[in-house]
Amino acid sequence: MPAFLKGDPDAPASSQDLRALAVWYREFAERTQNPVIWEARIRTAEELESNAQALESREPQTAEAAPA
Repeated sequence: MPAFLKGDPDAPASSQDLRALAVWYREFAERTQNPVIWEARIRTAEELESNAQALESREPQTAEAAPA
């Protein structure tokens, strides 16, 4: 389990961690019969994916992708 999920407020979440959590929320949403709860879980998954995308766009380019 990532440290940020264990309650460590200083632990950074990686984009992979956020995407994995989004997948979990989508799977968890499918288990409910309540449409309001389903919608909230899907919305949470979408927000996590958006946050992961924002993190990825801020990450520096790798040495392979950087111009020489």
